[in-house]
Parts: sequence; C-alpha cells; structure tokens
Amino acid sequence: MAFKPTFLVAVLSVWIGIAGADGIKLPPTKEGLWETHSTRTQQGKAASDSSVKMCQSKELTKSMQSNGEELRKKNECTSTVTQPSTNTYVEESRCAKGPNAGSVTKVVYTYQGDTASHTEMHMNVGKSEIVMIMDAKYLGSCPAGMKPGDLIMDGKIISGGN
Repeated sequence: MAFKPTFLVAVLSVWIGIAGADGIKLPPTKEGLWETHSTRTQQGKAASDSSVKMCQSKELTKSMQSNGEELRKKNECTSTVTQPSTNTYVEESRCAKGPNAGSVTKVVYTYQGDTASHTEMHMNVGKSEIVMIMDAKYLGSCPAGMKPGDLIMDGKIISGGN
C-alpha cells in the first residue's frame, strides 16, 4: 500500500476516538508498539485494506486528542456518546463544516483490556455509506530507535516528526 496521509489521519483519529468527549473516561491502554489493521468499504465494495504499526505513548495520545478536539470545533461537530457496557462506547456525530459537512457518523469502540480494541465506523454522506473497521493490538515495547509517533508501513520506519 502506498503511504496516504489522509487515510492515516482518519485511522488514527478514529483509533484515538472519543477520548476527549465530556464525561467519558476511556480505559487506559499500554504504551509501546501497536498494530492497527483497517478495512474500508464504500457502498459495500472493498476500497482499502491496510496495516500500520505505531509507537504510542500517553503524551502522544493526549496530543492527538487535543488536535481532534480542535478539528471538531473548527468543523462545528456535535457528538453524543453512550456507554452501553463496561468496555463499549458508541459515538454519533454530525459536522456542520469541513469535508464531511452534513454527514452522520456512528462509531462503536470496544476495548479488550489494555492491549486490544475493535472499532467500527459508519459514515453516511448523502446516499453513500463508508464503513471502516479497525482492529488494534499491542505488540510490545517500541523497537530500539523508534519514538512515539513513528510508524512502520510496508516494513519502513516513518518518522512521526516528534
């Protein structure tokens, strides 16, 4: 898969998800190397299938949450979050501005302890539906030489710029 920054931003934004939502305290996850496998379909047809590994830290997660909150404010997004079970969160959001203005997005996050998560995102834009499914798992400590924000894609380390 070729490196596509917009896809990566979407994956990471969903992965971080609702962590900044009011009144919601998400379970902590381990710091270290995480692998996220993502599939995306549009109108029921496969559009992409990829995996990315990322070196994570609590500080990086907080920074990504802050960036997500700023983007939500800029795009005038409103969200409703519910917690139907101990490890599951459901978010429905709408944005008035930005590339997804007028769309309705529903995301279900399920955490399996502090070492794995499953996310399903359904976005309806007009008559088109995009579905993204992401499974993330903790692999262990970050390899020597990697720092939080660094990625491994197609076997190559890509600096996260930190």
